[in-house]
Amino acid sequence: MSHPTAPTPVSAIEPAQLRAVRRLLAAVRRRVGWWIVVEAAALVGLAVAGIFWGSLLVDRLLEPPAWVRVGMVAGGVAGLLWIARRKLVDRIRTRLSSRSLALLVERHHPAFHESLVTTVELGLERASSTRSDPVDAGLLAETVAAAVEQLPTVRLRGLFRGRELSTLLFSGLMALTTIAACVALSPDTASLWLRRVVLLDDTPWPRRSRLVATDFPNGVRVVARGSDVDVVVAADTSMLVPDVVDMRWQLSGASRSARMGRRGAPADGLQLYGHVIESVSEDIVFSVRGGDARLDGLRLEVVDPPALSELTIDYTLPDYLGGGQRRAAASGIVQVPQGSTVNIVCRSTKPLQAAGISELVAGEPVSLAVVEQNETNAAMSAVQMIEASLPNLTGEHAISVSLIDTDGIANTQPIGFLLSARPDESPQVAMQLHGVSTAVTTAARVPLVGRVSDDHALAAITIDVERERPDASPQTETRPVPRCRGGEPLVEFLADNPEVVELTPLELAVGDTLRIWMTARDTAALADGPHVTQGDAWSLAVVTPAELAAMLEARELLLRRRFESVLANLTEARDSFESAEKPLAARLGQAAARAGGETGEIAEAFAMIHLEFDNNSLLTAELDTRLLSQIAMPLADLAEKDLPALVAKTRVPMTADDTAGRQQLVTQTDLVLTKLRAVLDRMMELETFNEVVDLLRSAISAQEEIRQETRDTEKERARALLEDL
Repeated sequence: MSHPTAPTPVSAIEPAQLRAVRRLLAAVRRRVGWWIVVEAAALVGLAVAGIFWGSLLVDRLLEPPAWVRVGMVAGGVAGLLWIARRKLVDRIRTRLSSRSLALLVERHHPAFHESLVTTVELGLERASSTRSDPVDAGLLAETVAAAVEQLPTVRLRGLFRGRELSTLLFSGLMALTTIAACVALSPDTASLWLRRVVLLDDTPWPRRSRLVATDFPNGVRVVARGSDVDVVVAADTSMLVPDVVDMRWQLSGASRSARMGRRGAPADGLQLYGHVIESVSEDIVFSVRGGDARLDGLRLEVVDPPALSELTIDYTLPDYLGGGQRRAAASGIVQVPQGSTVNIVCRSTKPLQAAGISELVAGEPVSLAVVEQNETNAAMSAVQMIEASLPNLTGEHAISVSLIDTDGIANTQPIGFLLSARPDESPQVAMQLHGVSTAVTTAARVPLVGRVSDDHALAAITIDVERERPDASPQTETRPVPRCRGGEPLVEFLADNPEVVELTPLELAVGDTLRIWMTARDTAALADGPHVTQGDAWSLAVVTPAELAAMLEARELLLRRRFESVLANLTEARDSFESAEKPLAARLGQAAARAGGETGEIAEAFAMIHLEFDNNSLLTAELDTRLLSQIAMPLADLAEKDLPALVAKTRVPMTADDTAGRQQLVTQTDLVLTKLRAVLDRMMELETFNEVVDLLRSAISAQEEIRQETRDTEKERARALLEDL
């Protein structure tokens, strides 16, 4: 049985050998430290150059606002601090173990065959620790000796990537050299970078091209919501004029761009470029680029344009209308009485900088009222009203209102209306005779019905009666109408209360001719005086009662013939309906409807004959009963009730086999026909009566002729006696 080898103390190794190993490891550790420092310095140099040139490029091209430059500087400083900490401080503070260094050496010098690592672990590290692991002294001594033997072959430079480090260091130095070259060759550029990026000065970079936006004071232009905005910029022609100018903006979250078109030839040292943005409804921030020049942060600020919140048009009536205040409704055309004084008051939805009211005269605007804000009227910004007055209005006036708010925005919608002076109209006379035709008796009364009106007020109404005799010149009598007291715009003369002209006081004679008309005068006190309107004139012949009665009886005869035709047509339709195999109730209904219309007209005509008899003082009890009670009223009742009921009955659906319904319709038609024939019988009785009257008239006429012949004979005898004497 063999016994294990006793552990050999580390002290058995020669100290010189361990010192040699320690010197090697110390040298490697120093090299590592220098490597870290050089690499960090090179990275810092590269970062400094990158920050310098990057910020210079961004600032030179974009000229960002100060807060962006602050961000660039802060980002650069943060990057440098990160490199210093991660690449220098953290790595320097990290302690490299001897074993790690030994492994580094053996990775590049395989001839050690791990003897250096073994020497470090069992020789150097064991000597400084309390480990008591058993180690063979002989083997350890041989291993240490082998490691020491290889130490002279170690080349420290070969342990590191010297070429890479040199390249990195060279790059860092060259990067810093570019900064130095920029400072030396272009101190203005370096100085301006320092002022703008570090000191946050807003001095612009010098450029070959220059753009200006004169419509954007302080970079902002206020525009009206919904308007088309023409964005115009100008290039300075004393510098390089860009061939292309673009504008870019954000709208509704989407990026948009447009090429700005060249506007004409250069003028006043400027070349204009423009682009129209249509229907702007929200704020827009945009930039303009042309050549190496750019304009950033230009802003279109959208506001609502001023508009009318209230338009008041008051007018004072002229004296001829009695004066007084009135208010006209605001509309496209505003009419007021001629001669009125009109006051226009406009109120805006926004505070105003300027406003005006004008009218168009011969195609040119003429100002009626203007308000403007100025240095002596600083409170104008709080005013939202403008007013103008037009005295003694005549003719038509095209009025327009312009508003400019405190942002300089004018009203986009036209504000205007036509102010028209309505001339005073002549009175309207719409009258007609009622119950009188073309002839009257000497004792007649002439009723007038209708209406007389004026657009403002009537002053008086008169009736003129002109009497013309065959052997004398015409005589005219004028009398006022009492019911017109003056001042009212309307006087009505209804059938139950007409204006009546009594003819008895005129002492008319048969053969005279009357002309009657009505005249109205208004209250207009204009230069040409009040307006006077003469109504229609009616010409009436004065006849004997017998002649007038004959005229009316002739009209009765014509009405009877017409009524007979109505009765015959309805009878024929009834017979056709009853005898047809397939009766058509519609045809019977059409005949009944025509009969109803004509019967109503005939009834009204008989009523007017009755009224004319009455107006001429010829109405007797017998005439009153016959014309009204026996003819006019029954006919009106048939036209209003029986005949419409028959028409309604014919419209009830009926089949060809509906014998009962067919018989009911025939029976109802027969009942109506019976009533119509009864009225016709009254008309026939009237004709018989008229024949008797004609005989009496003939006897009276013969008696008058005998009397006249007797007078003539007596005159002849008296003349003969005188001649004999």
